[in-house]
Amino acid sequence: MKINWQNKEIVRMKIKNKYLSTFLFENGSLSRLIQDRFRRKLHIDLINESWSTAMTYEKKLLSLRNYEIIFARESYLSCNNKKLVYARTVIPRKTLKAQNHTLTRLGQKPLGEILFNNNKIFRENIKYAKIPLHNELHNKAKKNCNIYSDLYGRQSIFYVKNKPLLLIEVFLPDIMT
Repeated sequence: MKINWQNKEIVRMKIKNKYLSTFLFENGSLSRLIQDRFRRKLHIDLINESWSTAMTYEKKLLSLRNYEIIFARESYLSCNNKKLVYARTVIPRKTLKAQNHTLTRLGQKPLGEILFNNNKIFRENIKYAKIPLHNELHNKAKKNCNIYSDLYGRQSIFYVKNKPLLLIEVFLPDIMT
């Protein structure tokens, strides 16, 4: 199933849960907000950090060729042993050529520490969506989790030295409590 990414104003009307709304529409560092709200240390549970191919819609969004390789980082943002957010970072090779190689070696460090502490990095084109149950992104997000409902997510393009980086965040049910 296809994801219908939309502007904040359209999606905001559909969200009934105030906790989800707080996290979904946060403009600053999500990792910092999670730590503040849950009053616990945030853990980055790294799933994958490697070279691979982008999903079809990621290729379109980043204007990548079909065979172009990207660096992907997938992780869960967790607090108190609860998975709260699935995060997927897609970094085209051209972004890394601009001496941004630290982005490939984050490990357990939150990406937000880099993105929100550098005034030369900017974000644009934030889109929001309901992620359908049988979508590829939903399947990635719910891996190792018992989730049987649609999820909400957002995607943002950050520019690091004027080169794109795509960040996709999918909000898991435990963030709504």
